[in-house]
Amino acid sequence: METYIDSGDFYAERHVPEPMGQAHWHDHIELNLLLAGGMTYLFNGTRISIGANRVHLFWAAVPHQVIAVEPTADLICVYLPFADFLALPVADAFKSGVMDGRFATVAAPDPIDPLLFQRWAAEWPEGSALRQQILREEVGLRVKRLSLDAVAPDAPADATPCEIETAEEAPRLANAGRRAIARVQAMTDHINAHFGEPVTVEAVAAAGGLHPTNAMAVFKRVLGMTIAQYIRRQRLSRAMMMLVDTDLSIAEVAFGCGYGSLSQFYEEFQRHCRSTPRQYRLKFRR
Repeated sequence: METYIDSGDFYAERHVPEPMGQAHWHDHIELNLLLAGGMTYLFNGTRISIGANRVHLFWAAVPHQVIAVEPTADLICVYLPFADFLALPVADAFKSGVMDGRFATVAAPDPIDPLLFQRWAAEWPEGSALRQQILREEVGLRVKRLSLDAVAPDAPADATPCEIETAEEAPRLANAGRRAIARVQAMTDHINAHFGEPVTVEAVAAAGGLHPTNAMAVFKRVLGMTIAQYIRRQRLSRAMMMLVDTDLSIAEVAFGCGYGSLSQFYEEFQRHCRSTPRQYRLKFRR
């Protein structure tokens, strides 16, 4: 039985995973740690197998489905709200890579991770507000460390981490400020609510209480991408969800997600997903 989690909620749980009857999605950054066993995801139309004691991270707004589970599997899931992820001072390349649908892990297990994840899963349901805030901060720190050590799931054990943070970038991100982050969250909320309509920079800026020029600068500083790039990614992620969750025609999905033409939708979809919308839908319906 799946636990419903609101997009703004943080949550940590331990459970025995089971194959899913269909793909699902939710607007969190999800961290997985298997204490034992293994399992396989169909993630963004690609099979990804994960093993025990390695942290795996992905943007759960990308349709994903557990399709195979070893009998001994013991899983801890942590759901970090997307707004919390936005606020983290991590490098642009890591943040945009996750939002592009990349599945990130570490080259080798860290002995402290099983202890950390077990504590989070045990303490979160019963913890006080202060303890829960500490847990959220601990998870944020673990994501920051992962951003320095991240490799692809199929990387060899001796893979070199992608050290994508620069000496100049970390202080810049850390100094983005809560006010700027709150404005960007308001702007992304506006985009998320209106992605199926024509979305202008002026309207997005107004949602954040900023002049368009200032809005574009603040958005890029906090999120590491332009407003236009975020709109394109949001439309694409929603299109992927609709292809999986509904029986709407390809044209209905395209226009419902704000694309101006079918050709624009096909071009964008094939560039990012390396398949046609129909092929992508069929991967989740076999």
